[in-house]
Amino acid sequence: MAALKVDFGLLLEPLGFIKVLEWIFSIFAFATCGGFQGETTLLVSCKGLVNKTVTAAFAYPFRLNTVVFSVPDPKRCGGTWTDVNLEGDFSSPAQFFVTLAVLVFLYCIVALVVYIGYKHVYQQNNKFPLT
Repeated sequence: MAALKVDFGLLLEPLGFIKVLEWIFSIFAFATCGGFQGETTLLVSCKGLVNKTVTAAFAYPFRLNTVVFSVPDPKRCGGTWTDVNLEGDFSSPAQFFVTLAVLVFLYCIVALVVYIGYKHVYQQNNKFPLT
């Protein structure tokens, strides 16, 4: 069994530097999608109600079909306001993207540990390629 010998100087080489960049980009990938929040606003005009805005706020995992526009004023509009939802369920691709980004993050950590800590083993016995 080979001992771990950490050499941070390898991070200054192109392969080590690229591995660090991959690790950082994977963090940004799942953080930007997993932490995303947004909203859409419509301007509503109906009987007794002029230019009132209604808002629907959404966030990860983007199940838009469950998001309801806020009621502008149910007593106005002649009592005709009904719940209106956004269309679409984009939770599956969003969850796949975040899951893949987390797996890439974990892979990058393992690859960095192997590259920084066990490169000396590869240099002694080069039967297996170093990732």
